[in-house]
Amino acid sequence: MNERWFFLKFLSFIAIISLIGACKKSADPTDAVTNPVMVRYNDHELTRSELDEQAQQAFTPKDSIQLVTNYIEKWLKDQILVKEARKQLSNQDEINQLTEKFRDELLQLKFEEKIIREKLDTSISEQELLEYYRSNKAKYKLESTIFRFVLLKINKPVAESKTLENLWKNINPVNLQLLNLYCQNNADICYLNPQKWYKWDEVKQHLPSKFISESTIQSGITRDFADFNHSYRVRFFEVVRPNQEPPLSFFKDQATQAIFHQRKIKLLEKIKNELYESELKNKHIQFLNK
Repeated sequence: MNERWFFLKFLSFIAIISLIGACKKSADPTDAVTNPVMVRYNDHELTRSELDEQAQQAFTPKDSIQLVTNYIEKWLKDQILVKEARKQLSNQDEINQLTEKFRDELLQLKFEEKIIREKLDTSISEQELLEYYRSNKAKYKLESTIFRFVLLKINKPVAESKTLENLWKNINPVNLQLLNLYCQNNADICYLNPQKWYKWDEVKQHLPSKFISESTIQSGITRDFADFNHSYRVRFFEVVRPNQEPPLSFFKDQATQAIFHQRKIKLLEKIKNELYESELKNKHIQFLNK
């Protein structure tokens, strides 16, 4: 019991030192003077910089001490458990094989990431997107109604109503910017990107159901209505139902990712084949008859 008590006190002492270090300039991990070893178990060491990282995650000094103390104790228990495992698992061939396999897989993954980062063509033309979409239409089906629209949910009383009406009558890029400025001060919420596609579930909470519903919206309609707190203006530019052909613009991001994925597979296969052929040519591969 006494040994346990002294041990915890010692951990707390180390934690306090780490807390003081965390309040100062960060230690250089390579400098043994500014980053001394704080805990050692056999050949394994915990340095001040490692404990500083733990201390900095807490909100109060008391929490820092507890956090560092817990971290040290867990680290020690882990090291002791590994030591015991090495002692009792004398045959480590399987572990070594798994370690080597994992290392090889990690190396391959990192190398593939490097190839993709350096050599993958990330430019996609509209024509390429269109051709891909036409060839894979069966993959892209609408599950619900989608639409492009603009919506103003304006707080009552409506400010500068004449200016608002003039902007609303003519939706163009300049007026959309002016409407955005107007909405910042006078509206509860506004949707002002007529090129973006939405689903009804994404916006229905902003529209009173007694005035408008998913079944009543149509391409080209404009509606103005009001409830007790808000005045609404909504214009639908395009509405597409689940039984209609979906537009490419709605699935553009998905199609783009699919094209990139295909390119990645082709690029990696090309590199693998080139490396394989090179090793064959240089006679680094032997096929042995047994």
